[in-house]
Amino acid sequence: MYPNDIRPLTSLRIVAAMWVLAYHFRDHLGLDVDRLGLVAKGYLGVDLFFILSGFILSHVYLSRWEARTFNYGSFLWARLSRIYPVHLVTLAATIAIWLVAMKMGATFDPIAFDPAVLPQHLLLIHAWGTTPSVQWNFPSWSISAEWFAYLAFPAAAVLVLAFKRAAWAGVVIALGVFALMFWAVESRGLPLSEVTRLGFIRIIPAFLLGAALYQLGRTVTLPRGLALGGAAAAVIWICFAASMSLSDAVIWPAFGLLIFSLAEASKTSARGIMSAAWLVYLGEVSYSVYMTHLPVDIAYFHLLDRVAPGITGVAAWTAWIGVFVATLLAAMATYHLVERPARNWMRAHDPFARKPASEPPHEPVI
Repeated sequence: MYPNDIRPLTSLRIVAAMWVLAYHFRDHLGLDVDRLGLVAKGYLGVDLFFILSGFILSHVYLSRWEARTFNYGSFLWARLSRIYPVHLVTLAATIAIWLVAMKMGATFDPIAFDPAVLPQHLLLIHAWGTTPSVQWNFPSWSISAEWFAYLAFPAAAVLVLAFKRAAWAGVVIALGVFALMFWAVESRGLPLSEVTRLGFIRIIPAFLLGAALYQLGRTVTLPRGLALGGAAAAVIWICFAASMSLSDAVIWPAFGLLIFSLAEASKTSARGIMSAAWLVYLGEVSYSVYMTHLPVDIAYFHLLDRVAPGITGVAAWTAWIGVFVATLLAAMATYHLVERPARNWMRAHDPFARKPASEPPHEPVI
């Protein structure tokens, strides 16, 4: 039986977030880090988040669905309290930085900063095919996709519970849905990294896989040694396949193995590095890390261009590492000043609650 707080999965979130950051920062300062396959595949960190989301939300809410105590309104309000305050703040920060930079003479791609699509961002539907491209705080496309998955959670619950006696079948179906989606995208000459404007499609197989893996974990228990071996094998394969620039189709399923194996290992009382308090804390702030990194990126590198233009060598590498530190500091401030207090306030004012709401504190939000 899984513990209420699956700490290794919380820690895994910061790993996924930093992978995405490396991908988005890769083109700065002429360091050519894009030549590293592991960095070039960093967009897959979002898919890792999506699978995590399906697993953890099933962990928290699937039993309530079975017991018919699931409150859909409170569920959506809780999800909104997790994602929306930080989304609003980072969107506002992106707009403010854009306005200031424009006044300072900086130029931006008008396709990426179009005020006409701000309503879609405010409604969290900007990854539902409602905008011509990913715009403004563009990492938030995945939050829009998450919102779609939240709305569709009852459908996911019905599907995975339909295979209650053969949970492995749900996993096979989710992998099959991914294979179909991947084939449909590849047949049109698009890499998975570009399925963002229609992100609501991209999240479907990932969220289903996470939910199906959780259901599988309710029916089987792996020995700790086997679970740790599965996690190690998944990490080795992901790193190797990404470094060799292999197809996303052979990397993506390994995320499921990694999540399932770490969750299975958590069924025992033993603790490993992924349960370390400092790593769990970083996992808790990972949503703010993910959502603040574009405003930090814009401000950091535009400022760097002004104070230290043309830096190379060790100075350039130091500056590149510095943007990760700056993002982490901004995220910690956002987490403590915005994310956590706003979430707590909204949960305390749940208009749909039939009784005082309670929720495990370490739910993945991406």
